[in-house]
Amino acid sequence: MSQKCARVASTVILVVVFALTQVTSLRAQTALSCDGDVVTVRVSQIRSGGSIQGFMSAVAAHKAWYRANGIKDNDVVAARVFVKEPTGAMKYSETTVLTYHFRPPAPERTPNRGDATWNAFVRLYLENSDIKAEYTTCMPKSIR
Repeated sequence: MSQKCARVASTVILVVVFALTQVTSLRAQTALSCDGDVVTVRVSQIRSGGSIQGFMSAVAAHKAWYRANGIKDNDVVAARVFVKEPTGAMKYSETTVLTYHFRPPAPERTPNRGDATWNAFVRLYLENSDIKAEYTTCMPKSIR
């Protein structure tokens, strides 16, 4: 498979993952009791050729898309992972990042999903990372 075909396939997969996450989040909100916030947690690995800075730009653009589309009751944040060096010193991982999407809106609240700006931040994520794991959780009120 050519690199261009692989990139297109990756783009399609990421868009489907984002769409399924929204449906999963909606189901979690309606099917289970959550005394707190529904949160989508993703573990992402920085790609070869990608960067933490590029990933953080994707996170900022992701949040900005929601704000530009009138959605202000959610939040998207990234957390760098600490790793221990052989010397025992701690440093930030250059390859693993966690993202937390607090209160992801239901699909009916995001009618512009898939527009040019949406596709631009998805492309930033794709250029810089791969999702290694994804969870939908209930963050207790006392935490945040």
